[in-house]
Amino acid sequence: MKLDLIIAGIGGQGINSLAKVLAQLLLETGYYCQFTVHKGGAQSLGSVFAEIRISEQSLTVLGQGIPRGELDILVALEPWEALRHVTLAHAKTQLRVETEVMPLFTERSNERCIEPPEQQLAALPLKIDWRSYRQQARQHNGTPKMANYYAGLDCVSALRPWITAIDASLFDKMFYKFINKASR
Repeated sequence: MKLDLIIAGIGGQGINSLAKVLAQLLLETGYYCQFTVHKGGAQSLGSVFAEIRISEQSLTVLGQGIPRGELDILVALEPWEALRHVTLAHAKTQLRVETEVMPLFTERSNERCIEPPEQQLAALPLKIDWRSYRQQARQHNGTPKMANYYAGLDCVSALRPWITAIDASLFDKMFYKFINKASR
């Protein structure tokens, strides 16, 4: 069994921290994983994504990046960032995408009309499970900054069909232990 997972978002959403917690959780569950975090041109609001490759057996270096058509799970904390990675998806890829769009800080000409990311994603021949990570965080924690926690719980849920031993309560303990800024 080999699984490929991408967690995508923008700078400041805790993608790097979440990837570290998930990697540790997978190791403690008895699985092997390799992960890398890619950061865009800006620390804050730039594109950030983590590729996590998971296996039951020791992984050799798998090469650079998840190949096109081999992405099994995409959890995106921002719809524009989901669009960046759908070319890696296959027909059965699980797509879990935040509903709330973060504003882009670029000028757009009125001559060019760019469709919102929700419309672009909906036009694809893929099933998308829309999520409200930021709204959940606001509702339960009083701040949208905890959206990565709810995205992490969603990652655990998405992995469960393949990794039955993965435990959401262990994720919860590890998240609050390893991420200093996390608040209950």
